Amino acid sequence: MRALVLALLVAAGPVSAATPSPPSVFPWERHSTTLDNGLRVVVVKTAAKGSFALYGVVGVGSRDEVEAGHSGFAHFFEHMMFKGTKSTPAPARTALLGRLGVDESGYTTDDFTTYHLAGPSDALPQIIALEGDRYQHLSIEEALVKVESRAVLGEYNKDAAKPDEKAFEVLSDLAFDKHTYKHTTIGLLADIERMPNETAYARSFFQRFYTPDNLLLVVVGDVDPSSVVQQVTRAFGGWKGKRAATTTKDEPALTKERRKAVPWGSPTLERLHVGWRVPSTVRDLKAAALTGLVAGYFFSGAAALNKRVVLDEQLAEELRAGYALHKDAALFPVVARLREGASVDVVLERIQSALDRVAAGDVDQRAFDAVKSNLRYGVLMNLTDADSVAGTLAWYSGPSMDVSTIDRVLDETARTTPADLSAFVKAHFGREQRAVVTLKHTPGTSGGAK
Repeated sequence: MRALVLALLVAAGPVSAATPSPPSVFPWERHSTTLDNGLRVVVVKTAAKGSFALYGVVGVGSRDEVEAGHSGFAHFFEHMMFKGTKSTPAPARTALLGRLGVDESGYTTDDFTTYHLAGPSDALPQIIALEGDRYQHLSIEEALVKVESRAVLGEYNKDAAKPDEKAFEVLSDLAFDKHTYKHTTIGLLADIERMPNETAYARSFFQRFYTPDNLLLVVVGDVDPSSVVQQVTRAFGGWKGKRAATTTKDEPALTKERRKAVPWGSPTLERLHVGWRVPSTVRDLKAAALTGLVAGYFFSGAAALNKRVVLDEQLAEELRAGYALHKDAALFPVVARLREGASVDVVLERIQSALDRVAAGDVDQRAFDAVKSNLRYGVLMNLTDADSVAGTLAWYSGPSMDVSTIDRVLDETARTTPADLSAFVKAHFGREQRAVVTLKHTPGTSGGAK
């Protein structure tokens, strides 16, 4: 469902040929095939005896919602894709998956949407056929649009009652002027309220972005690569269409701090949400690596800043950063949930001072090396079954639709130096370059449980 993804994962661009690459962290061979219609399928055979995972990555997210009044449609179709087709309506689909022992889910991000299924390997041929049907023949009837748009509205209202979700929505709006990253994945409330009457637009959106050249299938587990490709070709080979182009323009770093306070009616701990714009991690490989290093060096549980703010001074119950890979220049968000009586300005100053010291060249070499190692081998440690392998490949591949991203970004991470980190923080994490949102319990105002 909706993804406010707080993960230390980044995307990549071209790797410089000047420096030898370290060995790939990804231990399995990837069999990649592109069908004549542009659909890409990547198959990884692992030792996951008797099981498979299939991730369908569609290159559409809230970034592509450039038409005024129509935010939230990428996420809306995450809902719709579970509603079946004329040949296999939703109840029949659910019953079939139950008989096969297959679980399914999905999520939407700023840049891509993913649908994933996992179950016993002998069910895979039927699943591939089922997927071919829904990607090509999804039911988009007016009655379904009305029902699911109301479900999205319910999800929005539920999220809006959560302090951090609301604060992040305000931060996104504050940090951008025109780029579609200004609205969160779920969309703007006014647009969601209009969705029940947007059946014609919904059909157009699906036709423009659910195309074979905009789909990457990642299949992992106890599978035969050549057989999987044959099954995918049968199920998807006749599909036609070309993805519509999306035109966006990066916004430069802020030149003056922006601030906004959010009053909250229900009792809650005060929140600090602060963000800086960082370069595209698809087009700039070095920025991809360094953004991950910033997240780990300053905001991981073992980081000196986190230890000081959370444990030593007990200013906050939690301090975390959440940067996901992005096609365009995007927001690097940091969240602090303050302890009762703590000062938001003090916490913000602790964060900014730590960034300023690194910008001035003060980098702890030992901590820097530990973060680099963790970023590289932490990925490997998480590849425990077919679903985690497929999910990791899908996550790294989503914004660029390039399955080699996982190797390229981690290879570039291994090349970075403390001087690189200092220069990056100095360029992008200044006091005047930040957007700041505070959320505080204010009796008599809206926000929170009714």
